[in-house]
Amino acid sequence: MDKKTKFLWIFILLLGISGAFGQDIPRSQSGLKYDLRYLEQTAEEHDFDVIHYEFDWNIDFDARSIQGKAIINGESSIQGLNTITLNLANTMTVTGVKQDQRSLSFSHQDNLLSIFFTKTYNKGESFKVEISYSGFPTSGLYYDYHGSAPIIYSLDEPSDARNWFPCYDHPSDKATAELNITIPSEMMAASNGTLIEVKTNSDNTVTYTWQVSYPIATYLISVAATNYVTFSHTYAAGPEEMEVVYYVYPELLEHAKTDFANTVPQIEFYSEVFGEYPFLGEKYGMALIPGGTAMEHQTCTSFPARVINGEQSYDWLIAHELAHQWWGDLVTLADWPEIWLNEGFATYSDALWWEHLYGMAGLKARMQDFRSILFERYSGPHHAIYDPPQGYLFSAIEYEKGAWVLHMLRFVVGEDNFWKILETYAQRYAYDIVTTDDFKSVCEEIYEADLDWFFDQWIYEPGYPRYEYSWGHSGPNTVRVIIKQTQEAYSLYSMPIELQVVLPSATVKRTVWVDERVNAYELSFAEPPSDVLFDPDQWILCYRGYFQKKGTKKR
Repeated sequence: MDKKTKFLWIFILLLGISGAFGQDIPRSQSGLKYDLRYLEQTAEEHDFDVIHYEFDWNIDFDARSIQGKAIINGESSIQGLNTITLNLANTMTVTGVKQDQRSLSFSHQDNLLSIFFTKTYNKGESFKVEISYSGFPTSGLYYDYHGSAPIIYSLDEPSDARNWFPCYDHPSDKATAELNITIPSEMMAASNGTLIEVKTNSDNTVTYTWQVSYPIATYLISVAATNYVTFSHTYAAGPEEMEVVYYVYPELLEHAKTDFANTVPQIEFYSEVFGEYPFLGEKYGMALIPGGTAMEHQTCTSFPARVINGEQSYDWLIAHELAHQWWGDLVTLADWPEIWLNEGFATYSDALWWEHLYGMAGLKARMQDFRSILFERYSGPHHAIYDPPQGYLFSAIEYEKGAWVLHMLRFVVGEDNFWKILETYAQRYAYDIVTTDDFKSVCEEIYEADLDWFFDQWIYEPGYPRYEYSWGHSGPNTVRVIIKQTQEAYSLYSMPIELQVVLPSATVKRTVWVDERVNAYELSFAEPPSDVLFDPDQWILCYRGYFQKKGTKKR
């Protein structure tokens, strides 16, 4: 099969599968389990910074329970800190809190764990507490089977980590971690970071110790354990090498070897255009789990086993989750209203991979697939990208429209500026948290112009422009082009739009600025134009149509 034919076949397949599985959270999910705004309003003021977590988890598959210990190293952000409040579901039972081997008083109610120190800490001073707890997780940590084999796995985004371990469960407070995971001896545990030790215990259990040396948000902490078998590839960054390891079901081993074959080339591509893979000192891995959800757990993506078919038909999903290692894990959203900084970026990265493989045709095809999802398959409200309404945190607005915003930004600022923006943004906020304004400031710095007009209409306001255009000759070598904005529910948009003019000896492009309800342009050439095409390279997310002016003959 030649490359062009293969691309067309893959694109047809993409049209059928895109949106069938959510790239992180299934889009069929009608709403979130939590009202994030309510959680924000009822949470205690966060006046400390978690520096390091150390967890000891004994997970009992048969009992569907967890017995845990959490050691939290933190630092006061205020003068006179005497209490810290963590998130922990009421389904967990706290059996004790200690500091320096002495018991501390605590209160555990309304899914909040407040710990009362016997001394106060001033700004910058460190503290450490040890929390013992147990319980039966209702979400966040799951118990299931693949075939007859038991499997334990976690999916915490956005705020289910609190359902099985105590933490400050908000992406704004990233910390390093050590994860000690005790499971039945027939299981293997995949998790974040570097595997330090595997210890066989006397009670038919085994303990895996994973060290996370790069700051991690709580929603990205992961456990996946079953009768995995592994295979690996090697990614080379100059003289430094990193293992790329896959945790797969034994029955899917051969299919997985085929399906994951392009993972290292994808790491190479993203490292070239975004900057080096951000967790080079640890690993990249993927662990199979049940269901249809893929999740970008830092250094160890959880990947749905149901899409492993030995046909490489889900390379787009592998690319999306891998891209999150930069967009979400390296630079992490400061708060959930900023979710497009994760999902829009990873979705556009998927399109960039297709561009890498198939050039502009691949990019245009993938972007049109995203457009089709938005305009034909998405049934939810067309809300603003920033701060989506309750129930739509993981909607096509954040994914596909977010990707289109980056695509249009690329057109507005130009190729060289766009790639420089992405690399600068990743470097400047590496291992830190970001807001839309942080990204916008990088864009404006490199573009050397104000971009309020762009971000206001595409990020902070809902909707899309609806364009209709027409053209006709106003002289032998001159055309008059009229572009109307006909959207009624949304404000007028201001956008540069390319027109492609066909001449006898060449095809030329002119860019016009469209910001009025009716816009008219006179374009002159050395030869008589025979056609005018609107946005020929499809840079603009919009509805479009052609209208025929009365009394004007289109030639």
